[in-house]
Amino acid sequence: MNTPDFTRLQQSLERGFALDPKAVLQEGWQRIYGAKLTMVLAAIGVAGCWLVLNQLLLPLSGSDEEPWSGSLLGLIISMVVAPMSGGLDMMGIHRSVDRAIRPSQIFDYFRYILPLAVASLLMGFMTSLFLPLGASLGLPAAVAMLPTLVLSMALMFVFPLILEKGMSPVQAILVSLRLFARQWLNLIVIHLLLVVLFMAAILSFGIGLIWVAPLYMTVKGIIYREACGVGGHHKDEHSASRSPSPSANHFEA
Repeated sequence: MNTPDFTRLQQSLERGFALDPKAVLQEGWQRIYGAKLTMVLAAIGVAGCWLVLNQLLLPLSGSDEEPWSGSLLGLIISMVVAPMSGGLDMMGIHRSVDRAIRPSQIFDYFRYILPLAVASLLMGFMTSLFLPLGASLGLPAAVAMLPTLVLSMALMFVFPLILEKGMSPVQAILVSLRLFARQWLNLIVIHLLLVVLFMAAILSFGIGLIWVAPLYMTVKGIIYREACGVGGHHKDEHSASRSPSPSANHFEA
């Protein structure tokens, strides 16, 4: 495993980072060639495991009189799927720096199951606050959901920061929010464009997902590369050619 390099991340937090939605999407489109099948199989694997777990554990959730059992079910599924979701993120990152990927990569990160599960639960709690708050204020559900969607975008760096940089769940969440604040408008634009592509893919009876799902994974990887850097990869330094910092392998939040 490569030693985490915090040089680019520290620069992004201190001085920001460049992000051009058009360039990111164009690069993502170029990079999915030769990798679509691998990425689609991995995504199907994650979705399939999620469905199987739901079917297997649903009978154990008990009745409505035992709400704790439903929470336990959600916890178990979250713990199992979080490393696989993180695996999808890492596939996109590896693709963004021309590293080999394979469908079984989604099973490579179960040794991180505890921090990923904790991060997943914390993020779920954070994103669930706005709907009841909006309801209490009498806001329409669509309006109350907007902060939830934006916060979900802001947390896009959490799993990779845990897996690639070795951060704790809380540290990864805080750093992800700070990175999002640096390029919030461009990140929202990119996600809106991807949503449009996903809708078009669904309208094509799902056929378009063969291209859109790998594109989404790869674009996330490119964004992470530009914002955080990837250990062992130096090709991205063309956009910010600077001498190595003494804290290259040490992160200061």
